[in-house]
Amino acid sequence: MCVDAYCALEAGATHVDCSVLGIGERNGITPLGGFVARMLVADRDYVRSKYDLTKLKAIEDLVAAAVEINIPFNNYITGFCAFTHKAGIHAKAILANPTSYEIINPSDFGMTRYVHFTSRLTGWNAIKSRVNQLGLEMTDSQIKSCTVRIKAMADVRHLAIEDTDAIINAFYENLYSEQSGEKPLLDDMTTEEKIQFAQKEAELSQEPESQHLDHIVDQQTNALAKHDVNGHEGVDVLNGDTAAAT
Repeated sequence: MCVDAYCALEAGATHVDCSVLGIGERNGITPLGGFVARMLVADRDYVRSKYDLTKLKAIEDLVAAAVEINIPFNNYITGFCAFTHKAGIHAKAILANPTSYEIINPSDFGMTRYVHFTSRLTGWNAIKSRVNQLGLEMTDSQIKSCTVRIKAMADVRHLAIEDTDAIINAFYENLYSEQSGEKPLLDDMTTEEKIQFAQKEAELSQEPESQHLDHIVDQQTNALAKHDVNGHEGVDVLNGDTAAAT
């Protein structure tokens, strides 16, 4: 629908009917958020000068409240998942160069990106970013070891942000503790959870694939930085710079 509406503009149309969150849509009426996003990609400066894009969230919140629904998690621009990055490879690239996976800057719409760091898919670069936010000092090797523990714990139970922060802090304290025993990563772990955690930690420590992927992402990110290009312009650069190493 967004593509059809955009093609109509290119053909000379002066007005486009839009729906908000798809409410009232019956005949292919294009969604406002998706359509504005498509125009923004084509000419960012013009669209930003003509429209206050930060109002999109307010409009959709208003309509959602009026019809008593939640904004879908996968909604254009304003959905929770629109600028959320979870997998380790994505997080590494986003932290180093956001355009690697984002063709649209979330700040244009008054939105922010979120790098998920509490799941089995968490990468060590996301944990490194969180460690820095917490004001802790660790080497990359220490952060990678901490990441293994977070991933293992996420396999045992669901982790909230507070849980992950607790694991990071406990791991940090254990690094420099003079006491004989280690502080538990989480205080409320059951005996069964401790057994499961030890098994998962051992499995993750022997996964060569994750180490190989980390190495590939490091190569690609460094190649983009060296050539001063963004992720959408750098496909040829990546192919050329990584071919010799692989």
